[in-house]
Amino acid sequence: MAELIQKKLQGEVEKYQQLQKDLSKSMSGRQKLEAQLTENNIVKEELALLDGSNVVFKLLGPVLVKQELGEARATVGKRLDYITAEIYLGTTPDLEADPGSF
Repeated sequence: MAELIQKKLQGEVEKYQQLQKDLSKSMSGRQKLEAQLTENNIVKEELALLDGSNVVFKLLGPVLVKQELGEARATVGKRLDYITAEIYLGTTPDLEADPGSF
């Protein structure tokens, strides 16, 4: 009888520990998304200050490439939409694999 209770208790403790790990992973993913959201909002604000005479560059690997202002604004807008949707849905994509993939 005691062994049965001990095994059941051990199983419940393992489930609880797994839930704690899952929660920690979810919170970490959400924090990364929140940081990216903040950074992209700052970029959006900075791009809003520019006019057509300004030059915008984007970083592709080790190279800076000229980019149209409208294209840069559209890209940042899409990123904001994506990040906001991920936060709303509560999903956490694998940000470690390729944080700039969206």
